[in-house]
Amino acid sequence: MKPRSALPFTGADHLNLIIVLFPSDKGIKINCDIRNSYNKISQKWCDFRKTTAINKCIAEFCERLKPGSKILDIGCGGGYPIDAYLANKGFSVTGIDLSEEMITRAKQLNLQGATFIADDILNYSTAEKYDAVIAFDSLWHITYAMQESTFRIISDLLKRGGLCIFTYGKTDGEIMGTMFGEQFYYSSLGIEKLKFAMQRNSLEILDFALDYKEATTGERDLIAIVRKI
Repeated sequence: MKPRSALPFTGADHLNLIIVLFPSDKGIKINCDIRNSYNKISQKWCDFRKTTAINKCIAEFCERLKPGSKILDIGCGGGYPIDAYLANKGFSVTGIDLSEEMITRAKQLNLQGATFIADDILNYSTAEKYDAVIAFDSLWHITYAMQESTFRIISDLLKRGGLCIFTYGKTDGEIMGTMFGEQFYYSSLGIEKLKFAMQRNSLEILDFALDYKEATTGERDLIAIVRKI
C-alpha cells in the first residue's frame, strides 16, 4: 500500500525511525496502543534522547517565560533533554506521559522542581493553571476525532497570557508508522482547521513556522507558539 502522506517529522529527533506507512480513513478504529508501544521502546528511546541536545526552539521559547514559571510538558517521555533543561533553568515542571515506563525513567533523573505523572492529556485533571505548555512531538498521537478537544484542554490549563509551543502535522488525516520496530498512530488537522481550532479555544497564534528545519530538531511540518487570550 502506498502512503497517503508522510509523517510530520524527519531528522535529528527521529534518526532511528524506520518508516512503514499505510493510510487510514478517518473514523476507522486503528489497532495501535500508543501506551504499549512507548512502554516497549522506552529504553531505546531514552538511550537515543541522551545523545541529543536541547532543541533550539525550546530554548528560545523559554526565553519568553518569566523565571520560576510553571510549565506542563505533554508527552514528556523520559524527561531528557527537555525537562532536564527546564528544571536546570529553575522552572517548575510537570511532565505527563501515557507510558508508565517513560515516567519511571523520568523520575529516575531526580530533577529538582520536576514532577512526573503517568496520565493521558485527555483525562488529566488538576486545579493548577500553567504559565506555559510544551507539547513536543506528542499531540499527533491523539486520535483525529479528539484533536480539536485537545486544544480546548490546553487552553483550559493555561493562565491568561500563558504560552504553548507544539509540533504538528500539516496534512488533514491519520497515518501509521513504525519506530524502533513498534507501531505508532499519528493524526493532525489540516492547517485551516487547526487555525480555526485555535480561534475557537482562545489561543492567539504568535508564531506559525511551516516546514521548520533546524539542526537540533531536524524537520517538522509545523512548529507553532500560541498565547491564551
